[in-house]
Amino acid sequence: MQANLYPWHQELWQNWQHLLGQDRLHHAVLLSAPKGSGKLALAATLAKTILCKNGVTEPCGVCHSCQLFDADTHPDFHWLKPEAEGKQLGVDAVRAGNKYAWETSQLGGERVILVQNADSMGEAAANALLKTLEEPPASCHFILLCESMDSMLPTVVSRCNKWKPKLPEEAVVKRWVESGLFDSVPLQVIRINRGAPLAAKAFIENGNVGKHEALLSAFVSFVSTQQGLFTLTDLLAKAQRDGLNWLSFLLLDVMKTQQGSQEAIVHCDSTAQLNAISKAVNPSKITSQLMALNKLKAELARHTGLNSELLLSRWLSGFNE
Repeated sequence: MQANLYPWHQELWQNWQHLLGQDRLHHAVLLSAPKGSGKLALAATLAKTILCKNGVTEPCGVCHSCQLFDADTHPDFHWLKPEAEGKQLGVDAVRAGNKYAWETSQLGGERVILVQNADSMGEAAANALLKTLEEPPASCHFILLCESMDSMLPTVVSRCNKWKPKLPEEAVVKRWVESGLFDSVPLQVIRINRGAPLAAKAFIENGNVGKHEALLSAFVSFVSTQQGLFTLTDLLAKAQRDGLNWLSFLLLDVMKTQQGSQEAIVHCDSTAQLNAISKAVNPSKITSQLMALNKLKAELARHTGLNSELLLSRWLSGFNE
């Protein structure tokens, strides 16, 4: 696991260093930040520091503990995460983490349990973790990562020391991504990725700019001509959850455009497309379809075995009713 500090995490890291220096770091740290903000690397830096045999407020990088951490073989570090993207963090994984928490340190020092996607825990898993957080074992630290605390069991959140790092201004994110790619980046790419620097960079590196443009073009054509349903459905199915999120942003932008507002427009580089959709679809239809889309996204997230193409086709047909 990469232990790395990004520029936008310096302020939070200094707060953690202050607590580490005074031996006041809470036994359960909850870090909430968007996907692609680099929170996993920040958490890894904290874990490596806690486990380090020489450093107190930062890892020395040379001791046996640091070397084991860098090699992903540290016996006192346990990383709990879902088996696959979009899956829940299961109760069996959490119970294994609880077991690790009570074991004796193999290196005679601290132990760290990192819980990734803590907001994906089911009720049974959350309750299993809660018991250990309520009566924590000595010399054991939990680091929980989530995108939203609202999705977590409130009693678990209440047992943690909560942190939510500030993301940099979008102009700063844009410059950071451009410096890494040696190329200009559209501002709407930053906004589509909620201002998360690593997510915006990966968006471009993974070829999502072209996929997004193709989906946007197909959607404009569909609502303008009532043709191309199967093409658009196929593009959406291939883009999966990302495609639905893009359309959710798009419809909200269209709603703002129809109301004459330019505030917080995500698709700020696609004015022509927003205007075309605004003229082709009346405001009440945009509102009802946006609500239906958000409901569909939640349904597909809860039930992964559904026929997504059929449901997407039905939703798109709502624009022609």
